[in-house]
Amino acid sequence: MRQDVEMALSKSYISAFGYGSSIKKAEEMLSKDENVLFVTPTEMTVTYVNTRRKNTTHGVVFLTNKRFLFCSKMIDFQTDSIPINEIKSIDSSGNGLVGGRVEIHTATKTYNILVSYKVNNAKQVQEIQQIFEQALSDYNPQNTVVSSQPNAIEQIEKLAALKDKGIISEDEFNAKKSELLSRL
Repeated sequence: MRQDVEMALSKSYISAFGYGSSIKKAEEMLSKDENVLFVTPTEMTVTYVNTRRKNTTHGVVFLTNKRFLFCSKMIDFQTDSIPINEIKSIDSSGNGLVGGRVEIHTATKTYNILVSYKVNNAKQVQEIQQIFEQALSDYNPQNTVVSSQPNAIEQIEKLAALKDKGIISEDEFNAKKSELLSRL
């Protein structure tokens, strides 16, 4: 087992007993340049945004510096891998009675992760949400950093075309334009 996986599991609030094959499968999917930030066995409900269809299963959640990964084994392995930059928001809720949950929202799905039913549930849920939020904040994909004036200007021109086509709003255009100009 990779050292970062072992360390992340040691910080998990739930026993990994019975999840060995899912952990191994998820670990095999990791690249060498991925750093594992969080791992936990869990029950997860996936809700499809457009249909509101729900699917609940048990498996293992991995959060790396590059993606959110869920792996479960029913008859065969099922995996879902979401790049960090596709996560739109993170919410959390819960208490010692109903269990804590962390929700990961993407454009097409919501991943609802059961944390635990323990007394310190609220603290655990907040810590997990902070790990996810820090991963989002730290995410910096290679080759997408605006590093020169022509790049920023080209991006602003592309954004203007999107605005003219009605794909993005005037406010979205102005916000991104200001961000790009501040990097010059």
